[in-house]
Amino acid sequence: MGEVTQICYRTRDLEATARAMTEIERVGPFYMAEFPLKDLVYRGMTVDYGMLSVAFAYRGHLQIELVQAPAGMPSCYSEVLYNRREALHHVYVKSAERYDLIIERHAGFGEELVYHGLAGEDGIRFGFIDARARLGHFIEVLETDRMTGSSAAIFDLYARMETEAGKWDGSRPMRSLSELI
Repeated sequence: MGEVTQICYRTRDLEATARAMTEIERVGPFYMAEFPLKDLVYRGMTVDYGMLSVAFAYRGHLQIELVQAPAGMPSCYSEVLYNRREALHHVYVKSAERYDLIIERHAGFGEELVYHGLAGEDGIRFGFIDARARLGHFIEVLETDRMTGSSAAIFDLYARMETEAGKWDGSRPMRSLSELI
């Protein structure tokens, strides 16, 4: 397994959480976007969330992701909030290991894939393993071995975000992801 490259917080209010993180933790700027996901399955049920609102920022090489999943719908995102506005949701561990092998290994230890689907035009598989009993959060897995060409373009955007964060002076703490495209 590789290094943790992302920490994600689930929030009820994406802009308020991003604003607080820029003011308190000095993380930023946050790049806001909406992503379509398809063929979603949550705990064995097919779900459709439409567009998923997210924001990304960097602290050094660590990506901070904020996710505001649709309210009032069952999702792994809502499983961590309880009465809070935001909560740690998942970490992403960069890995060259095959997607299915990661899922199988965690399943062997009782940590099941509770949410999965396809992202991007190439249908790259992603999923969330429930490691809350052991670690207190989910683990995101991504089919990175298939991410080439347009699928891998997201990593170029992440690199640009990281560069911008390194020279960020505190101005314009919230921006559109389209500014980097």
